[in-house]
This record gives sequence, structure tokens and C-alpha cells, in this order.
Amino acid sequence: MRVLAVAARKGGAGKSTIAASLAVAAAQAGERVAVVDLDPQGSVAEWGARREAQDLRIIPPKDVEDEKLPGILARIRETASLAILDTPGTFDPNVTAALATADLTVIPVRPSILDLSATRRTVEALGLMGRRYAFILSQVMPASPARAEEAARVLVQVGALVPAAIAHRADYLDAMMTGQGVTEWAPASKAATEITSLWSWIKSELESATA
Repeated sequence: MRVLAVAARKGGAGKSTIAASLAVAAAQAGERVAVVDLDPQGSVAEWGARREAQDLRIIPPKDVEDEKLPGILARIRETASLAILDTPGTFDPNVTAALATADLTVIPVRPSILDLSATRRTVEALGLMGRRYAFILSQVMPASPARAEEAARVLVQVGALVPAAIAHRADYLDAMMTGQGVTEWAPASKAATEITSLWSWIKSELESATA
């Protein structure tokens, strides 16, 4: 089983939305996906409760609180080929365990100075652990490409940057409301293309990390 963490020190970066749509895209590509919701707000767990399809295993924050992340990962290892860990915008023992366990951590970053500064603690923790990570630009405004380009120039000086940005699009919000991934809700949309490209890149990175 490969483990992907979605983490960012600052809230509002779109972690849960990305985790949910990535889970669906990975399942559509043949992965047996478990999503572990480490955020006490339970956004992914609530999304899963609205979901009609039974193709994903979604583990809510209450189970994490009771069993702790290492125990959960050990329990699902034989039945899942991919575990996606959705983390809160804070640091606690479960987040530390997620970063230490993940084969790859993707760090969604909005193209703003506050979000760029907030990545420091996450990057420092991953660096100390010697774990692989990559930034992904998130909540990008399609009408403001210059801002995204400037953020990209800053991020590549610190670490790898996923060559696929996630724009601020209504399709992501609508998909979350219906318990779907954006590749289900609007399969021909630009948002679906973004998520498909992101999953393709992540899959390649995970395969090279665990080879």
C-alpha cells in the first residue's frame, strides 16, 4: 500500500477538496482507495456520507482518535492499494505521524504571501524527517496568471512543484456538495482535467518512491 498525505499548515488551501477528488480519480484508475480524515472538522467524512458510490473506504476522525493513525494504516494495508491522508491546518501527533509515514506529501498552496509563508513549518518538518514532498498551486484565479507564476517562482526555490495547478472553479464546490469527485460531477470540465493530470503525476511519483 502506498500512502499519500495532503498537508498544509494554513487552512483554506483546498486540502479536503483535493483529497476527495484525487481519491475518486485514483479509484477510477483502478486503485483500491482508503481516505483517512485526520481533520476534526471531518470535511471528507461528511463528503463521504453524501456519497452514493461505495468504491471508497473513508475513515472518519473519530476512528483516528480511537485507534491512532499507525494502527489504522496497519489494519487497512492488506485491503487498500492507496491511502490518502487528509490533514488539518494544524500540527498534532497524527499530522506528524502522517508526514512521517507518507511516501509522498503534496502541499496545496494558494498564490498569496500569507500562504507561501505558512508552508515553512510543514516543509521544515518534512525536511527533518527526510520525506518526499511537492507543492501544488491551489485556488488559482484563472484571471490572475501572473500571481500564480510569481508564486511558482518562489516555491521552486524551496522544493518540487507539481506541474499541474488547481484553479478556483465552481465544479469543485459542486462536486463536494454532491459527494462526488470532480471527474464524476463534470468529467469533461477543466477541473476534471486538472485532477486527472495531478493524479497522473502523483501516481508516477509514488511508483518511483516505492520501487
